[in-house]
Amino acid sequence: MKYFLRVFIVLVLAAGVVFGVFRYTNPEAFDKGDTSQLTTVSKPAATEKNSNRILLASLEKEDFYLYKGSKGVLLQHGKNETTFTNWSNLIDAEEPEMHYADFNGDGVKELLIKAVSEKKEDGKFIYELYLLIPKTNSKGKEEYDVVYASRNTWSSILDNNITEEMRQLKNCKKIIQFSMNSKSKGIEYDKETGIAKSGYSGYARALQNSNGEYMTVDNWTKGDGIYSVSKDNRISISIDINVSYKESERIQNAGNIYFEIFLNKDNKFQVTEKSMVFNPSEDYLVTDPTETASESWKYILKNSNKSASKSKEYVRWIKYSIEYNPDMYTQTMDFASDLSDINKIEKIKLTESYVELTAKKDVSFDSKAIGEGEFSVLIDKKLDIAYTAAIDTSGKKEVLRINFDKAYPQSEIEKISINYGSKE
Repeated sequence: MKYFLRVFIVLVLAAGVVFGVFRYTNPEAFDKGDTSQLTTVSKPAATEKNSNRILLASLEKEDFYLYKGSKGVLLQHGKNETTFTNWSNLIDAEEPEMHYADFNGDGVKELLIKAVSEKKEDGKFIYELYLLIPKTNSKGKEEYDVVYASRNTWSSILDNNITEEMRQLKNCKKIIQFSMNSKSKGIEYDKETGIAKSGYSGYARALQNSNGEYMTVDNWTKGDGIYSVSKDNRISISIDINVSYKESERIQNAGNIYFEIFLNKDNKFQVTEKSMVFNPSEDYLVTDPTETASESWKYILKNSNKSASKSKEYVRWIKYSIEYNPDMYTQTMDFASDLSDINKIEKIKLTESYVELTAKKDVSFDSKAIGEGEFSVLIDKKLDIAYTAAIDTSGKKEVLRINFDKAYPQSEIEKISINYGSKE
C-alpha cells in the first residue's frame, strides 16, 4: 500500500509539472477575461475555436467594436450586439474608419462607418458610408436606422441640387471655367468674355498642342467620388474632373470638385451650403480672370551694357528674373553677366497686360520658339501668366511681345521670370 501511495504521489507531481509548463507557454488558453482572440484586418486574421468573428475596427473609448462574421457585419456596443447584412463584401480590404459624433444636429451622437466598396484596377479604393442612428426598441434593446451612401450617392445629390457647367473663356482660350449654382438659379455668362456672372466658378489652364496653341474643349466628365471624414467630423467628397479636346485624344485631369454633405432633418444627405469649390490640379493653375487691374501701369528696365553686335546675332534663349520696386517707373541694370541671351536685349517694358523685350541693333529673335510655344512669364516661381507671343519686325529694332492672360495689378507681379526659347 505504501508503495502504491508513493507511485501515485510521483504521478501527480509529474502531471503538475506538465500542466505548469503548458500554462506558461499557452497563457491565452486560461485567460478568462476574453474568450475570443481577435485581430484587426491590418494583421493576419486570427479566430478562436469558439468564434468565427474577425475584429475590423473599434472605438475603445466609446465601447464600439466592429466585426466581420459568417452572417454579415456585427457591431458590439457595450452588452448589445447588432448584425447587419448586405454590407460591402470588401469591408475587410482596409480597416474601416469609425466616427462617433452628432451628424444630424439632433443632439444625439451617431456612428459613421466608412468602408471599402470597390477596388479599381490601379489598386485605388472607392468607399461607401454607413451612418447608424441609434434607437431603442420595445424591449429596451439598442437598434439602429442605417442611412447608406453608396459609392454613387454623391452623384444623385449633385444631379438633384446643383447645375454644373464647364466652358472655355471667349476672350482667352487658355482658361477653362468650371461653374456651379443651385438648380433653381442657374448660371449666367458675360456675352463678350464668357465669364460666369452668377454662382461659383473655379479655373484651370487648358492643354496646348505641339505648337503651343491652346486647344478647344470638347467635353468633360466626372470621375469617381471619394468620401472623406475630417477630424472635426465633416463629411466631404472629392471628384476628379476630366476634360477632352477636339484636337487631341488626350484626357486632362484638370482638377477636382470638393464639397461637403450633412444629414438633414429627414435623415438624408444634403450638400452643405457654400461648401462647393473647384480645385485645379497643380500643373494647371491659373489666376482668377475676374480679378483684373483697375488702372494701367508700366515699368521699364534698361540694359546699361551698350556693347553692339559685330554681326547679325539671334536671341535664342532667355531666362531672366526681375525684382523691382513698384514705386519706381524705370531702372537701369547691367545684363552682361547673365548666362542667357538677355544681354542682346536693349530694354524690357513691363505693363499690366504684356511684357516687351526690345532687341539691340542688328539682333533678331529666333521665331522658332514662338512656333513651338517655348515662352512663359512666371509669377510666384510657377504660375505662368503668358498667353500669346509675337515678334514685331517693322521698326529699326525687333520687339518681342508676350501678352498676358489678363490685366494684372502691379502688386501681383512684382517678381517675375521671363523665359524664351531653349538653351542649346
